[in-house]
Amino acid sequence: MELRHLRLVETVAAEGNLTRAVNKLNVSASALSHQLREVENELGVRLFLRVNKRLVLTEAGKILLRSAQKVLRELEQAEYELMTFRDGQVGELRVTTCCYTCYHWLPGVMKSFSREFPGVEIKILTEYTCSSIAPLLEGKVDAIITSNLEPNPAVKFTELFRDEQMAVVVSGHPWEGKPYVEEKDFADQNVIIYSRPLESVTLFRQLLIPQNISPKKIIEVQLTEAQIEMVKAGYCVMVISNWAIEPYLKTQPIVAVPVTNKGLHRTWYFASLNNEKQPGYYEPFIKSLAIQMRDGGKEAVQKGVF
Repeated sequence: MELRHLRLVETVAAEGNLTRAVNKLNVSASALSHQLREVENELGVRLFLRVNKRLVLTEAGKILLRSAQKVLRELEQAEYELMTFRDGQVGELRVTTCCYTCYHWLPGVMKSFSREFPGVEIKILTEYTCSSIAPLLEGKVDAIITSNLEPNPAVKFTELFRDEQMAVVVSGHPWEGKPYVEEKDFADQNVIIYSRPLESVTLFRQLLIPQNISPKKIIEVQLTEAQIEMVKAGYCVMVISNWAIEPYLKTQPIVAVPVTNKGLHRTWYFASLNNEKQPGYYEPFIKSLAIQMRDGGKEAVQKGVF
């Protein structure tokens, strides 16, 4: 039995007349009669009886009609959901980042995005923070917001924006007032980072590792506020994005100093699988990210997300 048979039974039962059913289904009377006999022969039961020029369901026909209505409604719902998924109206996007500071402004992006795409659920998977692109390749996440460009033919990297990393020290530190600090200046300092591996930390990847420079001590702390308290105590220095440290510079006894005379910059990317057709909501989400990040997290700061 095929779907066309179920539609036939539902239509004939609703119209109660072959002529009206023929017009509704847009088939010939002979084709409709043939299909009806075909399904009755296949099932071995009568589905309709002729009563005063009307076709009336038998008990067997009523059983099949109930199933037909259920199957056809479920199919219609599935088709609707697939069309809305195709058009980017519904879906799910599992996201992680390479840096904990991103989680300060990401809720602002989610809020603005959800107003345009209420049917798309954004899931933030913090357990993969600071990972490589492995979770993406393994299907554990759909996208990674990262500054670590790891060339791979299976991954598409869409550029979002560039930011500058600043060295942050307590007021009165020898670095205060310097136009910039150099790689060698970190050799006698305790440097605080969010997490390892060091190759994922911009300061180390771009400057210290290539110059074979090791700080006096490396400390891992994943909370920005805790890092700042340690800097305020004069125990260590930190290197962080200018947009992430900006609100603290106004209220805390700390100062920010450029790193090298050219500055220490990094480029952020939206990494997703390259071998899949992206749902329609990917591009608007990427644009929302780029705008939020380009503006330096201003919306997050203004709304007190920091």
